[in-house]
Amino acid sequence: MLISALNILTELALWILLFGTTFSNSAVEIFAISVISFFIIKRILLKEFRPSKTPINLILYALCGIIFVTFLRSAYFSESIRGFARIVKFTFLYFALIDFFQSDAKRLKRTFWILMIVACVTFLNGIFQSIHGFDILRHREIIKDDYLRRILASFVHPNDFAAYIIFVLPLTFCFFCRGIKSEQKYFLSLTCLLGFYCLFKTYSRAAWLGFLIALIIYLFFYKKKTLIALPAFIILLIIVFPQEWARIKNLFAFEHNTVWERTQLWKGTWEMVKVHPFLGFGVNTFSRYFLEYKPIEYPDIRYTHNSYLQMWSEIGIFGLLAFLTIIFTVLRAALRNMGKKIRSGFEGFILLGIAAGYAAFLIQSGLDTNLFSLVLTTLFWIMTAYIVSLNKFIEKEIDIFPRNDGAA
Repeated sequence: MLISALNILTELALWILLFGTTFSNSAVEIFAISVISFFIIKRILLKEFRPSKTPINLILYALCGIIFVTFLRSAYFSESIRGFARIVKFTFLYFALIDFFQSDAKRLKRTFWILMIVACVTFLNGIFQSIHGFDILRHREIIKDDYLRRILASFVHPNDFAAYIIFVLPLTFCFFCRGIKSEQKYFLSLTCLLGFYCLFKTYSRAAWLGFLIALIIYLFFYKKKTLIALPAFIILLIIVFPQEWARIKNLFAFEHNTVWERTQLWKGTWEMVKVHPFLGFGVNTFSRYFLEYKPIEYPDIRYTHNSYLQMWSEIGIFGLLAFLTIIFTVLRAALRNMGKKIRSGFEGFILLGIAAGYAAFLIQSGLDTNLFSLVLTTLFWIMTAYIVSLNKFIEKEIDIFPRNDGAA
């Protein structure tokens, strides 16, 4: 009885956490800790203290160990202890959600629909902001003096909103699945259109690039022949919206201020990497050291707009490789035998969509600060647990790896 109550509370906390990732750091902290707390209480009651086995367990432990070493070496205790506590929290959140999803497959589908409802509401909020100049939830205004009028919904920056969009938008492509009801297809199609509009209005070049690659990944595994039509579709958009295309070309010009800014940030961060390439300066210490290594002509101190380069400067090449191995392992397992997984039904379409969104988010992270945003990093670990759990469920259902084939 108590275990059932804890499962219900965990699911409610997860739903609120998914909504919280769109507008509130406080909600994310509170409900992430709630999910973790319910997980710990449940494990104590069941007297089960060993975490569930997943493909990334060992490398995740290694990542935590490497970050702990960088914490011990850090000259800034308070900053690094927060950084280490953060990875520990995300590790517990990952295992809490693995336990939650894998103990009942129906939760995976319910979570998908909650995520789509939250996405639809968030996209509508962004469209409201594009019309009225402020969003409904936080009353955040469009950045003043921004001639593009980039929308950000309830996020702190348009690029963060764009990162959220490209993470969840490929999931709306589940309307291609024939096995769902008509009203569900209409809802997903509407959410997809709203998301496309919001993504365009963020004017985030890195997000556009990430989404384009996600679209290629999706079409490659869904129907390779449709890839031929993609260039024609892009050309059609250029013809129909010539003024917008002129704006977009201007955004990619090197003279554009943000392009110059990123190159200066990367130069300074690379100078940091060269000093401590193996173990870095210490987790969560980038802003403490960047002032010493930034180019003289660059006047500000900001995140480096390359999550992997900044990660390298803080936790070294060993920490970066551990993180990249986690990403590679998750995506490789999800995309393996994807054709057969799609043919298995609706869950296969969800897996392809979330894998494509996962890839898009991580591509944008190479040109932005996604992995140093609390709400976006929380979403990343939620989705990591979701992909691993859904993939395990699908492979078990379609028996991709029979016991006698010798596969691991």
